[in-house]
Amino acid sequence: MKVYKEKSLKQYNSFGVNVKAKHLIICESVKDIISLDSKSIFKEKFFILGGGSNTLFTKDFDGTIIKMDIKGKNIIKEDKDTVLLKINAGEDWTNIVKWSVENNLLGIQNLALIPGTCGAAPVQNIGAYGSEIKDNLVDVEIYDIKTKKIKIITNTNCMFGYRDSIFKNKLKNKMVITGITLKLQKINPKNNVPDKYTQYGDIKKLLEERYHNKATLINLYKTICEIRKNKLPDIKEYGSCGSTFQNPIIDINIYEILKQKFPEIPTYDCGIKGKVKIPAAYILEKIGWKNKKIGNVGTWTYHPLIVTNYGNATGKDILEVIDKIRNDFYKETGIKLDTEINII
Repeated sequence: MKVYKEKSLKQYNSFGVNVKAKHLIICESVKDIISLDSKSIFKEKFFILGGGSNTLFTKDFDGTIIKMDIKGKNIIKEDKDTVLLKINAGEDWTNIVKWSVENNLLGIQNLALIPGTCGAAPVQNIGAYGSEIKDNLVDVEIYDIKTKKIKIITNTNCMFGYRDSIFKNKLKNKMVITGITLKLQKINPKNNVPDKYTQYGDIKKLLEERYHNKATLINLYKTICEIRKNKLPDIKEYGSCGSTFQNPIIDINIYEILKQKFPEIPTYDCGIKGKVKIPAAYILEKIGWKNKKIGNVGTWTYHPLIVTNYGNATGKDILEVIDKIRNDFYKETGIKLDTEINII
């Protein structure tokens, strides 16, 4: 465990916002988490921080930031077809995806290059290109602050939704995620992956151009990495949290009205009867929010969902742009644009 007072959080958030925490505690084991109770940390103001890639700090934090840095992974069970992989909360998600591909394990490759830690992944039910972590997650290990015990939350009890989970709502600030377990499929590296992983247009197009439709696991992984690198800013150069906004899920009748203004707007199945998911980026581009800057803040050159810190913007500067984007979206569509990120 490492403890700091009046510590800058600039290196701990991917927006690169320079705010301070009254206290910063870096936890490197489950024992560290348990010991926080003896110090009454959970009785005061606190915030659990993973990789800092989904959080916008708008001011100094007058409390304790608990940074999860519990590392380690191990295969706890396997048969001829599958592997159960236990991963501690502080492991880097991008590294785990890369490791799974290198070991010919199918399931999470579509979530390549999503920044953050493994412990934070189920909170947001991270997803990309038709896949979500819930598709491969078996359970989540937590430290229950009330009972002071380690518990297991199974997939069916996680209340997963679109960028949503029980950890984001009912259990928020009532537990600390200490690890996750994934079930991955063994695959012959020479075989094509199932079609469900290659349905997005960009993936199909690039697989055809680069690999002549040979959709092996490694080719698919390389394709998704290339797409993301071309569309997303490198957070080592520009501050961002990836996609800042959720794609709205709306009633079909509202979609029909929306089509009168945006005739070619596409839809995606959301799994809810009578509703569809629409791409917010399509509308934001149409109303002028692609590659638009206001001072040191703007949307990314190639993707209007990604609010970007182009200089030394403050959290308030970034929030002002986020609010302006949301207001413009509502004026044009009558639809509320929700954020994916935590705003503190």
